[in-house]
Amino acid sequence: MSTRLEAQHEEMDAPRSNSIGSKIRRIVWDSDNKSEVERKFVRKLDCALLTIAMLGYFVKYLSQANIANAYASGMKEALNFQGDQYNVLLTMFTVGYVIGTFPGTMMMVWLRPSIWLPSCEVVWTILVMCCAAAKNPQTLYGLRFVIGLLEATAYPGMIWVLGNWYGPAELSKRVVMFQATSSVGTMFSGYLQAAVHADHGRCHLLAHLHSRLLPHPGLADNINPRSRWLFKDEDIDMAIARAQKWKRAPRKGLTVKAFKDTFSTWWAFAIPYVAFVVGLGSYQYMNLWLAATPPWRGNITLINVIPTGGYAISICASLIYSWVSDGTGMRWQIMVFGGIPPLIGNIILSTWPEANSTKFVGFFLNFTATPIGAIMLAWANELLSDSAEARAITIGFQNTAAYAVNAWAPNLIFPASQAPIYRAGYKVTACLFGVWICGIMVIIYLYKNAPVTKWKKQREADEASAHSDENDEKKGVDETATGLGGIADLGRIEGAATRQP
Repeated sequence: MSTRLEAQHEEMDAPRSNSIGSKIRRIVWDSDNKSEVERKFVRKLDCALLTIAMLGYFVKYLSQANIANAYASGMKEALNFQGDQYNVLLTMFTVGYVIGTFPGTMMMVWLRPSIWLPSCEVVWTILVMCCAAAKNPQTLYGLRFVIGLLEATAYPGMIWVLGNWYGPAELSKRVVMFQATSSVGTMFSGYLQAAVHADHGRCHLLAHLHSRLLPHPGLADNINPRSRWLFKDEDIDMAIARAQKWKRAPRKGLTVKAFKDTFSTWWAFAIPYVAFVVGLGSYQYMNLWLAATPPWRGNITLINVIPTGGYAISICASLIYSWVSDGTGMRWQIMVFGGIPPLIGNIILSTWPEANSTKFVGFFLNFTATPIGAIMLAWANELLSDSAEARAITIGFQNTAAYAVNAWAPNLIFPASQAPIYRAGYKVTACLFGVWICGIMVIIYLYKNAPVTKWKKQREADEASAHSDENDEKKGVDETATGLGGIADLGRIEGAATRQP
């Protein structure tokens, strides 16, 4: 085993081509900068893990965006929504999401992801189908609360799993692509809503269409970790070698000390992320503006289709930001730069210009913010690579804090009774993107001065001094294998670590 791992390390460190074509290929998909064995392994990860994650998240947002599209397409009248009941409906989902996020993410440490994630998906699939039978807003309140509770693990859980398997030059692209499927799902929701309205006139029955798709990603996510067709011995060796190269610490278990150490230093991640999540919601009110504006008022098809152009912009921004971030190694620089367009967009909307074309510019600039939150989570995975528990706690806490605030903030910032002209809405979200930019700078300062940096340097020094001891090296291999197998549950790593070469 040790001999095979040494061979894998040598293969990974071998010099690669530095031609212009090679550099371009590395930026686009980074495979040219790897050995043939490593390329095959990463392709298997992309097919088995990334593809399933993207399909599941696509369907999640197909469901989530359906509520906004259905409300603008006739559900308000069909179910007799009054006053701010639409805000209450959105809040019920968010409250369930907040309650479920942190414990759901912690479950990823104790329970196999291939069991936990699809189990949640199958249950909320059934509940989404039940939404089509709702006769009043109160019924939807209860259903959306439980759906939010079950959906809560999908995003932070998969971000955590992706962070276990992909390296610094790979992670941002994968995380942002995973995030971008939310935009694709929202686009398709708009198209389907328009089609259902045109063909049947029963907008809220869209749940029947997308719910037929929901079980399949959930079932596909239950990958057999002992499939010989998926991971061979050299793949498992490569996974261990990659984890050692990036200093990815194995799982040690959640303890009081782990919580204390994480929250005493990395609480600052939550501040800019909260600002991002609440500020990002500003583009979601574009369809309400269209529904109230004479050129598009009453045209359900255009009200649903026009905002999808913003999601297309979001996808393009996601690809550009992630390519540059992984290709250059810039993380915080991209996050700061990415916060500028939505800052400008919200400033434009806060003035509520008379020209509709200017309003379009403001709304579409806001769509470009989508990928910067995903890049922050990829960055957190890298900064906290020396502790699997710290990564899980930080990612879970970020999402919990963000959606805890988002559960009530939209009711104050964007009350439905003021639509489409909000007295404070876009002024507040403009300030929030300013907080985002400043918050990134605070994290940079903490990373350079916080105790966790000293612990990380000490751990690396200890590993270097023990590297010459063969027994300690083998023990480290076993621990790494166990940690990878326990966290991501994608291969026979624990068993492979005990086999003899």
